[in-house]
Amino acid sequence: MIGEKIKAARVEKGITAKDLAEKAEVTPGYISQIERNLISPSLSVLMRIAEAIEIPLVSLFSQEEQEQVTVITRDNRTKIQFADINMEYQFVTPYSRSKNACTKMEMLCFKLGAKSWGSTMVQYHEEAAECTLVLKGTLEYHIGDDVYILNEGDSIYVPQQTYHQLYNPGDEDVEAVAVISPALY
Repeated sequence: MIGEKIKAARVEKGITAKDLAEKAEVTPGYISQIERNLISPSLSVLMRIAEAIEIPLVSLFSQEEQEQVTVITRDNRTKIQFADINMEYQFVTPYSRSKNACTKMEMLCFKLGAKSWGSTMVQYHEEAAECTLVLKGTLEYHIGDDVYILNEGDSIYVPQQTYHQLYNPGDEDVEAVAVISPALY
């Protein structure tokens, strides 16, 4: 459970619930509800919490730590879907609760529904670059005033510190693979 993992990491780091709430810009009561698995926080809140307790976001969803050569079968990918993002993520790289054991990159498959934005927020990676390959459909990357249209087989490299949003203009789901380096989630 995500709440239990947050509490364990917070206690391990010696951070009080009040301090975590302050760093994550939420109330202590909200942190308590998350840690007791009474509510499901948004992606933006989870990202702030993970940053505050210095753990990779994806470690909140992991079942076990993997630090060596790892094969992840299609049926054993970690799948994540957030209420505030219209995308389903499937992580295809290993991950760990320990920042030191974290992979140097993340690879994930994602689906974006027809005629929808990936997120209501503009995405921004301070220290991570990303490269995306479209497997099916058409995907738009909105970067500043520019729109980059990617069709099946096309790819895009987005350097770190680049604000961007994803949009699927088509009538069917877009399927794509993205690599983020260094690992962000």
